[in-house]
Amino acid sequence: MTRIHIAFAGFLAALLALWLMADSLPVGSITGHAFGAAFTQISGILSIGMMSFGILLAIRPRWLESTFDGLDKMYRLHKWLGVGGLSVGVVHWLTATGDGRGRPGTAGTVEAGQTVAGAATSVTEVTKNVLLGWLTSLHGQAHGVAQPALWVLIALVAIALVKFIPYRYFAKTHVLTSIVFALLAFHSIVLMKAGYWSQPIGWAVAGVVGVGFVAATVALLRSFGLRKQTLAAVDSATYYPELHVLETELTVEDGWAGHQPGQFAFVTTDWKEGPHPFTIATAWDAKERKIGFIAKELGDHTARLRDHFVVGKPVRIEGPYGRFDFEDGKERQIWVGAGIGITPFVAKMRERGRLRSGIVVDLFHPTGEASDAALGKMRADAAAAGVKLHIFVSSRGEKLDAARIQALAPDWLNASIWFCGPTGFGAALKRAFVGAGLHRDDFHQELFEMR
Repeated sequence: MTRIHIAFAGFLAALLALWLMADSLPVGSITGHAFGAAFTQISGILSIGMMSFGILLAIRPRWLESTFDGLDKMYRLHKWLGVGGLSVGVVHWLTATGDGRGRPGTAGTVEAGQTVAGAATSVTEVTKNVLLGWLTSLHGQAHGVAQPALWVLIALVAIALVKFIPYRYFAKTHVLTSIVFALLAFHSIVLMKAGYWSQPIGWAVAGVVGVGFVAATVALLRSFGLRKQTLAAVDSATYYPELHVLETELTVEDGWAGHQPGQFAFVTTDWKEGPHPFTIATAWDAKERKIGFIAKELGDHTARLRDHFVVGKPVRIEGPYGRFDFEDGKERQIWVGAGIGITPFVAKMRERGRLRSGIVVDLFHPTGEASDAALGKMRADAAAAGVKLHIFVSSRGEKLDAARIQALAPDWLNASIWFCGPTGFGAALKRAFVGAGLHRDDFHQELFEMR
């Protein structure tokens, strides 16, 4: 299991374990009132918990990058949490409204001044029961906001998942999830069973929702990443028409702390469009302060790259992010950069050209089309870096697969593999190599998908 698999399963298991300390699921009476009420409670807790965790990851907390091995992995986990939270939320709603018996919060309703276990005997108990009575008074509002908020959330998640919807619409509408989360958090806290507040599950839900609410506020105000932003000016822009690719170089101001090959940054060329992620294609030199990107025309924004990256134009850069850093202690590495996935390897070759390394490297680059100018630069970078380059152009009938790599790099079992490119191709290579004996941890894959 990867780190994000462990985090996803571990988070849900922890919430479930805490809930089981306070309640139970009477599976013997699956159609009864007790089962419906209990299932409604735990499904609601799991749903709002996943949403809270997902929103925390959405604001790109730098301190979590090392834990999850990069922002790309964090965004993959964010996607799972979003889909999971919505799916469980729909089941929760169906259970709560199916026959009226499992409505959340009914088991914990408390009148103002009444104690859970009898008459109030202390100031603490009186305060607690006043608060519980206040929550009870909000049940009507909490029930009322749930269904419309859920419909809006379904629409927002659909926009995020449907790739043909332009990125700029996704980015603008996705911010609304913060408002939806706040409404669902209100629903969850108010309607949670009263008895849970004296149990660890109540404290945990309050803490998780509190973190999620703070993250949602930060996301709504767009105040995250500010400390990692700096301005840059476009120095050059080279277009390769055969590849529909633009290579740019910029000079960054003093606010940029530097980067490592394999990392990426969010670049804003138009405030209406917002930031877009681009893998960095240059090695860092603090004296020159240059940063470069290689981007392919893939969507509505990237199709207008030449209009956005105009020589002399100021742009805003946020980063760097990512842990695709080629650091694994291996003296033998195999790199696979498929299509535009070649970018991090270009950056690493340029660094090796200045700082020679003893690591033996084969670089495999499958591409749909070829540009003599682009391949000429790549060959020059590979020669300067001491990297053995293998190019496969599919339009010429040249195909790359695991068997071909193993034939051209027969010592592959002693190597680590670093892959960047289409997710499906990377998954197929990983299955083939791991199935043939490569240790799973020796296959590194960049999950460069922001939605």
